[in-house]
Amino acid sequence: MSLSSAKNYALRAAKSQDHKEAAELLSKAILELAGAIEATDAKIKSLNKAKG
Repeated sequence: MSLSSAKNYALRAAKSQDHKEAAELLSKAILELAGAIEATDAKIKSLNKAKG
């Protein structure tokens, strides 16, 4: 999951002429963003635990 993947999906959706395809690409972008946020959150929690 990465921010760059989310950006790529969003850009492809913006260029799409097909509304169904655009919606699917935006859904993928949202899932990528959610995954990136979760990964970042897990890293922050891990760092905070390590600091004690």
